[in-house]
Amino acid sequence: MINNRDRKPIILIVDDVPTNLKILALALGNDYEVVAATSGQRALQIVLSEPPDMILLDIMMPEMDGFMVCAKLKEMEAARHIPVIFITAKNESEDEIHGLALGAVDFITKPISPTLVLARVKTHLSLRAAYQTLEQRNADLMDKEEQLRIAYESRLAINQLLETMLDPVSLKEQLTVALDIIFSVPWFDLQPRGAVFLFDRAAEELVLSAHQGFEVSHCMACTRIKPGQCWCGKAFVGGAILFSPGVDARHEICWEGMQPHGHYCVPIMDRDQCLGVLNLYVPAGHQPRPEERIFLSTAASTITGLINRRNLEEQLDQQAKFDALTGLPNRALFHDRLNQALSMAIRNRRDVVLIFIDLDRFKLVNDTMGHEAGDRLLQAASQRITACLRTSDTVARLGGDEFTIILQHLTSPFYVELVARKILEQLARPFILFGEDVSVSGSMGITFFPHDAADAESLLKNADSAMYQAKKEGRSTFRFFTQEMQDQAMLRVQMEKELRQALDREEFRVYYQPKVCCRSGRITGMEALVRWDKPGRGMVAPGEFIQLAEETGLIVPLGAWILENACRQNKIWIEAGHPRARVAVNLSARQFQQGEELIDTVASILAETGLSPEWLELEITESMVMENVEQAIATMRELQAMGVRISLDDFGTGYSSLGALKRFPLHALKIDRSFVMELPTDAEDVAIVSAIISMAHKMNLIVVAEGVESTEQLAFLTANECDEIQGYYYSRPVPTDDFTRLLQENRSLWSEQTGSVRA
Repeated sequence: MINNRDRKPIILIVDDVPTNLKILALALGNDYEVVAATSGQRALQIVLSEPPDMILLDIMMPEMDGFMVCAKLKEMEAARHIPVIFITAKNESEDEIHGLALGAVDFITKPISPTLVLARVKTHLSLRAAYQTLEQRNADLMDKEEQLRIAYESRLAINQLLETMLDPVSLKEQLTVALDIIFSVPWFDLQPRGAVFLFDRAAEELVLSAHQGFEVSHCMACTRIKPGQCWCGKAFVGGAILFSPGVDARHEICWEGMQPHGHYCVPIMDRDQCLGVLNLYVPAGHQPRPEERIFLSTAASTITGLINRRNLEEQLDQQAKFDALTGLPNRALFHDRLNQALSMAIRNRRDVVLIFIDLDRFKLVNDTMGHEAGDRLLQAASQRITACLRTSDTVARLGGDEFTIILQHLTSPFYVELVARKILEQLARPFILFGEDVSVSGSMGITFFPHDAADAESLLKNADSAMYQAKKEGRSTFRFFTQEMQDQAMLRVQMEKELRQALDREEFRVYYQPKVCCRSGRITGMEALVRWDKPGRGMVAPGEFIQLAEETGLIVPLGAWILENACRQNKIWIEAGHPRARVAVNLSARQFQQGEELIDTVASILAETGLSPEWLELEITESMVMENVEQAIATMRELQAMGVRISLDDFGTGYSSLGALKRFPLHALKIDRSFVMELPTDAEDVAIVSAIISMAHKMNLIVVAEGVESTEQLAFLTANECDEIQGYYYSRPVPTDDFTRLLQENRSLWSEQTGSVRA
């Protein structure tokens, strides 16, 4: 029985869908002991062995549906009075009427709302307790018919309160309706006057949130109440229902024209936390009855569910519209406000200015100091940007380190320039992150509606183009959108389209540049490099399309194509009897971030082409592995376990730490060409290259120098024990047939030393 205080009430859930059972168990498990049955027959067996306090019953089940189960339950003496709530996807009124006719107490339609289910379960268990308490305490005063009438009317009122949760109105309107419903209970001698006070945590006061029958003077006297003040404040502090048959010294708040009355002060409790107080007036001298407290407790619990549901809706709305990190409008709300601003501008014949801001060097902070530092930087930057603007302006975070600003009304270029300069000045000030001064800046693109574009999407593209132009011209500056930028943007769109077509039409070619051993002078490997054989133009260098392919995601299928062709061709060279050489293929950042998908792709290509993993080398860059060091190490180790070699490309140009570097399962380091160009005349380059070679050898790594073009460079590198070189001195990147001839010739690096660059 639910009046047994030594245990939790038992809730039997009957549903043949395990997911529904799990959802309901999670919703009820904290407060109740949950028992589950996946069939009607099993439910009847459980009821016979240990009757539960409530049954949540699905209708649509095989063999025995919910209606039949309910009918059988009502035929059982031990189960006749157990509350049954139908929870089902069937929402026809006839189904509800039929279910209630069979004896169910409630009817909840799917999809399941855990908050609603919890509130109704609590309500109906309280009602059941009310029925039992009323039967015990009023057996000598009331007959069974009167008890049922009170319970029925209470249940109707509570059900009506529950239904207000679904009304798409404000919380104040819902609370006002709740007061009306409570006043309408026929058996309760209530005056049509009362109020709901909700606790304002910021002010630490109870605030009059809804009322019925209060005069102006009454409202003014009770607008705000301190905890512990008057009857309502005392009920809030005590967390228990207080009743007063009249006005006495404890009734601290009075007002002109106040009439004699008694009242109930009912705390609105959410477990051990009080959300507010329900204040209901009764005639002076009213004699309280036990059922009144039970009903009011149940009503207050239902109002708790109503408040919690509305708070949850507001939280979800907040999450849907605002960025969780900075509190600024997110991308969705930004687009909504931009479209509203454009509509008002059209109606009022005014301009709108859109500013696009991207933080310079943000990625460096994230890579070197960690994501927590990056998050703090974004929060501080958003505050500085907001402080430069009016409250009527909109600042939004689109994602990453991208912010947008919508300016209305004051949109003259002079004013806009002042705002832009002010923001850039604020962003240029050092940020203090974990006790360190960190300097970043901002690049800003500015565009005007309707002068530059006629719709929101085009306006955003324009601002983005202008921002990129600002980055190209030195960063920490702003640029207004121009037609030239528009043309560049269109070229990018056209290039993307042509890239996609090129992949479909197999217009790409793989070129190979040899790696040569400094000691033997012979070819030991080759790097696979992509070229675009564009119809009507000829070969297009990677610098013109690789970045765009990376930004659009096309680099993933293109990279897989390069990898497959390079592996297949190397297998052909090995089978033809040429000296075995390792083919190196560059991985893009997007490919490397795929993790397990990359592992699967490499394994699949090796299996398909038949190339042994030891003859494949994958080249990665420092910036790629420092994005997420732990994930990078895991990916590299899986590749290494397959037998694939890994080299670190462009070494010295990134920001990897030696602590991280020693953890990477590498085979080789490639010295970036920027350090090789001035060898051996530049003292700094000499020191850097010598140090890299020494360090790498101590870590048992092979060193490859890129961009070698002269005898002097070669001599220096050889003298300093560099292992391999790659560059125009030996050969440019060449097509497959030309590289085959290089392998056939197998000429030595040292066959002649004229100092000239070999074509």
